[in-house]
Amino acid sequence: MVVMLHVVSGVTAVLSAEMTPNQRAVYYTVKALTTTGVPVFLMISGALLLNPDKEISVRKIFTHYLRRILLALLLFGTVFAVMELTVTEGRFSPALLWKGFLNTLSGKSWAHMWYLYELTGLYLATPFLRMIIRCSGRKLLEYGLILGGLFSSLIPFFEQLTDFDLGFTYPFSGIYLLYYILGYYFLKYGKVSPRLTSVTALLTAGFLIADMAFLKLFRVSYDSPLIVLLTVCLFLTAANSGVHVSWMSSHRNLCFGIYLIHPVFLNLFYKYLGITPLNFGYGGILIFWAAAFLFSLAGSWVMQKIPLLKKYVV
Repeated sequence: MVVMLHVVSGVTAVLSAEMTPNQRAVYYTVKALTTTGVPVFLMISGALLLNPDKEISVRKIFTHYLRRILLALLLFGTVFAVMELTVTEGRFSPALLWKGFLNTLSGKSWAHMWYLYELTGLYLATPFLRMIIRCSGRKLLEYGLILGGLFSSLIPFFEQLTDFDLGFTYPFSGIYLLYYILGYYFLKYGKVSPRLTSVTALLTAGFLIADMAFLKLFRVSYDSPLIVLLTVCLFLTAANSGVHVSWMSSHRNLCFGIYLIHPVFLNLFYKYLGITPLNFGYGGILIFWAAAFLFSLAGSWVMQKIPLLKKYVV
């Protein structure tokens, strides 16, 4: 879903003015549906790391989880920043390595790396969140989630619809924090029929398609209530499906590598070769998605064969 999101967003961000109305409708619809990819990532992380029954010390947070994310961010982020600087300046020089490193520290690497910056903050907060969850019961946790949902999703949605800004604030709002904690909550308490959640997901996706294609009522973003609902339904459908081992779960390290390097191939197609999905009709979306995914899968497999990268980064 994340690869597909970047396939279409790479086109809409640069070539929107050159697209026909039908093309824009299709591309923005696909973009809306695949926006749930990152929130699902966050819910999975919360489900795995916030479980108080799982022994995770502060030391392990820093030496295992946080170290891996920071090394991936600084290594790949610097490489991507240097690539961008080389294109901008028309040449490569050793000085660009330092400049690329500083750009990465200040959040000026490739756009998809924002997730690692966000995940760093969530990892740092994880020991506090685990302590709160351990000491609170279900009702207190639900109280916090209701407040988080109101101030992180529903109130911003209301403000967008009405152009009326509420002056009240809530110090623990933040849509990414909400997804992170929802992952734990729904894994522990969300024992519902996958048929119900899958049908709800289909109905929500159908409404998103109708809205993007015809109604154009809502802005789609990570804090949209529709995206929150669709994300939760997808998570619950998978969590309650009874499937405990799949190809993706047994090759989960490959998935992280795919996330890291797939924009390399999309940038190669879009910026250097000058070809986009628009050159191949509507089927171009699937063609570019398959190409980017398979090339990234191969690249991730190669990275797994490099001992230092496998041990410390991917």
